[in-house]
Amino acid sequence: MNKKNSGSFWPSYVDIMTTLFAIMLVLFVVSYSRFKNKEEQLKSLVDEYENIITVYSTVGSIDSTAYFGYNKEYLKHLFTVDVEYQQKEYRIDKLKLDGIDKEAADNKRDSIIQAGELIKETILKLEKTKGIEVALHPDSTSNNIKFLVVIEGQASKISFNIDDWHNNYTLSYLRASFLNEFWKENNIDLASIPRCELIISGSGEGGVPRVIPNEAALKSKAADDKEFAKLWNEEEGKNQRFLIHIVPVIGNIDVTKEKIDAYKKNSY
Repeated sequence: MNKKNSGSFWPSYVDIMTTLFAIMLVLFVVSYSRFKNKEEQLKSLVDEYENIITVYSTVGSIDSTAYFGYNKEYLKHLFTVDVEYQQKEYRIDKLKLDGIDKEAADNKRDSIIQAGELIKETILKLEKTKGIEVALHPDSTSNNIKFLVVIEGQASKISFNIDDWHNNYTLSYLRASFLNEFWKENNIDLASIPRCELIISGSGEGGVPRVIPNEAALKSKAADDKEFAKLWNEEEGKNQRFLIHIVPVIGNIDVTKEKIDAYKKNSY
């Protein structure tokens, strides 16, 4: 009896081990396949995230210059050089300083040119860096990344409303439009850069940020209503200007919580 059982043990043992090996092999192949799929998904997320960080870092780098700064209140990268026009004027050679100090006005225009050059160089730098990646990887998400540059003209609330064409809204738009023409005269054509979308707009008596006169403080300084009106006009006149906004634009790069949650669900 013992001899018979001993003779059938080894074939049964081999069958069991072969079966277990086959099961382990199948489990290994399935697990490896799932891990590779998970690796590709995570790599896709990392690539997309890095593209986003690259754009925001590139925009943020201009804030270390003398021409731009980040406004936390309005979440905007803004031109920080004060540029004020003469009342009811919109041409770049009609700055308020032109009637006071011509040399200072020319220096202000030089700063405007330098700011335009900085925007141009920043975008071209991203274009060059990402252009290599797109050439190597045509399906790269880098094609979905660009800059939105908004030249926003503003106007003061000092009364100017003659008709549909002569008013503060038209005036604010002309300030933005003539600034763009001034840049193009100095070889800064932002609209011609593939990764730049240029918007020229006029916000009239609106838009943010704005200089808001502190009427209580002005009244405390003014001897009478006439002096108060003069002080108020001087403060409100600071809105006779333009603003330059730089906004990173991310296209259909999908790094959302829903996408990450879906990856987590599929990994189990």
